[in-house]
Amino acid sequence: MINLTDEELKDIYTEDYVSKYHKEDTGRLKNVIENIDFNKDDNVIDFACGNGLLAGIIADKVNHYTGIDFSKPFIEDARKRNNSLKNVDFIESDIVQFNKNHQNTFSKAFTMDFSEHIYDEQFITIYRSIYDSLKNGGELFIHTPDGNYFLEILKARGILKQVTGHIAVRNFMEYKRLLQEVGFSKIEHKTLPHYVPILKKLSFLSKVPLIGKYFKARIFIKCTK
Repeated sequence: MINLTDEELKDIYTEDYVSKYHKEDTGRLKNVIENIDFNKDDNVIDFACGNGLLAGIIADKVNHYTGIDFSKPFIEDARKRNNSLKNVDFIESDIVQFNKNHQNTFSKAFTMDFSEHIYDEQFITIYRSIYDSLKNGGELFIHTPDGNYFLEILKARGILKQVTGHIAVRNFMEYKRLLQEVGFSKIEHKTLPHYVPILKKLSFLSKVPLIGKYFKARIFIKCTK
């Protein structure tokens, strides 16, 4: 399969895409936040922030939140959604360009359901810039579908339709290799159940020998600089 160009990828995220995006957290972000220890001194950055759902969940836990997205419709929606919050900013920008001017700045960085939207070559470039944006001891949190999950396998084989924009759904070992290439050496992970209730009910199967890995729906990764 021929890779899409950067412009072709960006063209996916139109106003129509934005209008269909999650309007409220369905448990997806809550699953992640429960696994993170926040500090009131934290200056955090949310890369590919979309419509800013994360801001409303963590703003009262941190000193300042910054959301970055190249999509103007997403940034406009995020600003409207979070206009009552005083410690948040949303910036329309390319991630790499933004990070060139914000090195060693943030204590925590988030990429929530973003990494599956970029190819390996893009991943290396973008996540190296994210690495540089973190202070020493800063943490990067990644949440993404697990490529070993049974539904993702069916999508990869063309049996089910893949989610628009999901061009690189990976398993943890693939992520670990890429993150090590970026520069991270301390990489931790766990699997999380699916946030859709009917699929969450199947999560007990993740503990069954031999077939368990096919029922681990989401990957949560913590990297420390």
